[in-house]
Parts: sequence; C-alpha cells; structure tokens
Amino acid sequence: MELVSGHNNILKKAFPSTVVTIGNFDGVHLGHSQIIKDMIAKAKSQGGTSIVYTFRPHPFYVLRPERHLPLLTTYDQRNKLLSELGVDVVIEEPFSREFSNLTAERFFYEILLHKINVKEIVVGYDFSFGKEREGHLENLRSFCKKTKVSLDIVSPLMVNEDVVSSTQIRNYLIKGEIERANRLLGREFFYEGNVIKGVGRGHQIGFPTANLRPESVSCQLLLANGVYATKTRVIPRVGSKVKNDLFQSITNIGVRPTFRSNEKALPPVLIETYLLDMDIDLYGAEIQVCFVKKLRDEKRFSGLEELKKQIEKDIQAAR
Repeated sequence: MELVSGHNNILKKAFPSTVVTIGNFDGVHLGHSQIIKDMIAKAKSQGGTSIVYTFRPHPFYVLRPERHLPLLTTYDQRNKLLSELGVDVVIEEPFSREFSNLTAERFFYEILLHKINVKEIVVGYDFSFGKEREGHLENLRSFCKKTKVSLDIVSPLMVNEDVVSSTQIRNYLIKGEIERANRLLGREFFYEGNVIKGVGRGHQIGFPTANLRPESVSCQLLLANGVYATKTRVIPRVGSKVKNDLFQSITNIGVRPTFRSNEKALPPVLIETYLLDMDIDLYGAEIQVCFVKKLRDEKRFSGLEELKKQIEKDIQAAR
C-alpha cells in the first residue's frame, strides 16, 4: 500500500481509473470494511486503483479542540488495518482550519476530480463533506452526474440490534462491554505500546505484569476499569528469541485499590497484563494487547492473599 501525505503530493493522473472512498475510518470497523471491500472490488474489476482519502488529525480535534474525542485506533494503526484490507493507496490529508474552509464543490472539483482523477466514488449512507459538512449525498450525486463519475452509496450495516458506527463502539467500550464492541469492530479492540517499569508488586506476589501507561496508547479511548481476558502479542526485538505469537493473558485497567495507602491520593490509571504460562522479561518490549471479554470490575481486597486467590480465579476464567 502506498501512503501519500496530502493532496498536494499527488501527481495529476498518477493513479489509473481511481475508485475513491472518503472518511475518518476511526476503528476500521465492520461498516468501514463493507465500504472499503466494495471499493476494492470495483477498482479491481476495471483494473483501477483503490484509494482511501482520510485525515490526520481527526477533524474533531481541529474544529472542537475544547472537547476530547477518544479514538478507537491511532492513525498508524488505522493505516495498517486499511493496508491489511488490500487498499492500494491511502491519502492522509493534514487537516487544518484552512482546509476545513474548503467548500464541498471545491473539494470535489479541485481534489477528487482534478488531483485524484476520480472515476468512481463509494461512500456510506450518512456521508457529508466540505465546509461545515455542507455537502450531502444530494450534492455529491449532482457533482457526479455532471462529471460522469459513478457513485455508489453503501447501506448501513446492522449487527444484531446495532447500526455499526464508531460512536456506538465507543459507548460500549466506555462501559466495558468489550464483547459487544468487538462484534461491531469485527476484531478485538487492542492497545499497542512499550512496556514500562512498574514498582514490581506483581512480581512480588507471583504474577509479574507487563505495564502500559494510558499516555503510551496515544489518543485512544481508555476502556472502563476492570479485569479482562486478553491475548497479547509480543512484537519481537532484533535478536530476540520471542516469536510474533499471541499469548493468553489477563489485563487489569485501573488504579490498583488494594495497594492504595491514601484514599485521597488517586494514582494514575495503569494497564497491567499478566501473560499466562510465559516467564520472560518484557521491559522495553513492544506489545499488542487484544481484549476478549470482561471478567469482573476492579475491586479492593483485604490483603495480598485474597488478591492472589482472585487472580488465580481470573486466570481460570480466562483460559
């Protein structure tokens, strides 16, 4: 997959018979996948190029900086997921206030038509574009009809009672309903980051953990506090004997209430993962933690022995 930074770096007519979809694609969930697979199939049928036109940062961060929008994936993770789907080109537009003032008509003619040389557009049922989201499907249909560009509109995707959307997935994750979120994602929600040193309490009680700080997962949404059954991939370092395999694990997200000595001093949230049946030093290693199901809420125990017994129960529940 080719990654292009912004429309100004596109050579006119550099890509043959382009089929384009446009959006943020946060999470690259099942609804996104449906649109993208449709686009790829149409491009292949005409020997053309499938292009995802997306943005970095998410427009929300520029247009509403006072509000925090937690993302489902980092931008690099999003691009990797798009590549795995088989997209030919991702154009990642540096989103700015100046760019946000581009009208829908100018965006269509100056960028899609003249820069990208679009032949066909595939978008979702709720697509809008241009300054203040002024351009709706009616506008897009009109522009396409005038320029003989084909337009395909993909219907909403339902999973059980849910319309698949990034917003609904966020709602489930905030409540810790990981299995429902994963059904809409079509995969497991995950974090990636480098393991940091903790205070060693896990090792002292026989359950050494690989720790991530929330800031290490960048702008991603933080799951509800609790204990989760997870799968952890250790991304090999140069010279490491560890293979790029998934290991069963359990992960605690929270503030470790059993170890709090001062009720008024709330420690920072930590993401702590214990790999089952694996004893290896992971400090500094990059890991990917995939969340499978929630086992229980985080709670305070009367002492270490009670905590250890509960961890043993968590391990059995996760197997």
